[in-house]
Amino acid sequence: MKVLLLTLAATAASPDTELSLGGIVLGQSEASVVRTLGQPNSRTGERSDYLPVRLSYSGITVLLDEQGVGGLISTGKRFCTPAGVCPGTPLAKAKQIYGPRWATEMVDGAPTGYVYGDGCWLEFSVKSGKVQTIEVACSP
Repeated sequence: MKVLLLTLAATAASPDTELSLGGIVLGQSEASVVRTLGQPNSRTGERSDYLPVRLSYSGITVLLDEQGVGGLISTGKRFCTPAGVCPGTPLAKAKQIYGPRWATEMVDGAPTGYVYGDGCWLEFSVKSGKVQTIEVACSP
């Protein structure tokens, strides 16, 4: 696997304040997520996963454990980072927003952007020069 890291110089949004999507934040309780987004389209559980509860909504998936939200995956344009990067945002604009904190890795020939925080990160999949999905993830 080839990995290519690129870093860009610009004014950057802080990753610590960026680890949320569409107003849903890490550590938020399931009840609070449901109050904010309404009832999910589906709720599933996996006993073997470290984030065993998956709430699926149109445009966002919320991953939880007993401590609350531990991960988020956005595929919808209304579930953006606080700095305004959404699925569909041009890659150049996302890089400009996150500046030197943006790193791009070529994973199996596909560019994936990362903005790292303290043990957590934003992950951006890119297709045809635009952000396709955004994930908030943390080390277990």
